[in-house]
Amino acid sequence: MGFMGRAKKSYAEVALEMYESVQQSNDKERKLKSSVFWHEFRVKKRTTQVVERIGRILIEQKLTVSVKSGDLFGKEKDDDRIILTLWPPQSEIIASVSPIFPPIEWFNEMKTREFESEREVEYYFIMPLLEKLGYEYDDIAIGYPVIMFEGVHKTKKQVDIALFNGPSRKNEDALLVIEGKEGDKGITVDHIGQAKSYAQELLPACYVITNGRQIIVFQFNGMLYQNERVMDFDRSMLYEMWKDLYKYISKKAAIDRKLWLKGLLQKSSTLAVGEHQPI
Repeated sequence: MGFMGRAKKSYAEVALEMYESVQQSNDKERKLKSSVFWHEFRVKKRTTQVVERIGRILIEQKLTVSVKSGDLFGKEKDDDRIILTLWPPQSEIIASVSPIFPPIEWFNEMKTREFESEREVEYYFIMPLLEKLGYEYDDIAIGYPVIMFEGVHKTKKQVDIALFNGPSRKNEDALLVIEGKEGDKGITVDHIGQAKSYAQELLPACYVITNGRQIIVFQFNGMLYQNERVMDFDRSMLYEMWKDLYKYISKKAAIDRKLWLKGLLQKSSTLAVGEHQPI
């Protein structure tokens, strides 16, 4: 039995029924013959516009699409298989990491420490924090250069702190992006937007904005789905929030999620349709 009856439904309604079908399956996955999949959407001709539209709607319904043969989505043969899975699979997003707690004296010191400048935030708060989250000196890049576009103009920016796994410095290997701000200034929407723009270039597991008092953590979802603000707390609550903070941005957690994120991006690349290759 198909996902839909004979009454004509919108693409969004079909996608929702597909989502519900995947959600109800034991393995959270459905495999459909390509010809059946496109018939459910009543698509006779797979134009670039139609394929891209359906791809976007499926993502909005939290579904990941892949093609068994590895062909691009929309270019596969009729007897190929289209695989639908839930996106994002929550069990894979957050690695199971047992937190290592620093001495209680450090937490007590962090509760009352005052920072006079952005540099003090970096050196006296962020750096010790990273060390206690499992990062080593070779992992830390201060003032990491990033080439970005503002309109049609190319410009060079610097990420306050980018984290890697060792001395290699390739954009695609970044684990975290951290933006430090002055301790006496609040974190603004512009500050968050700046960190997000760097994350879109480096594709890290998470990006963090802190002024030494407030700590905000966003989980980066590869530009395929809305990034999530997973933590937002005051430094005075660092001990109470340590378990969750470790779960999201410790070195081990970031490495595990980065590997998952790379796999997701590769899998989702099957949604891409060649700009100059009409279907």
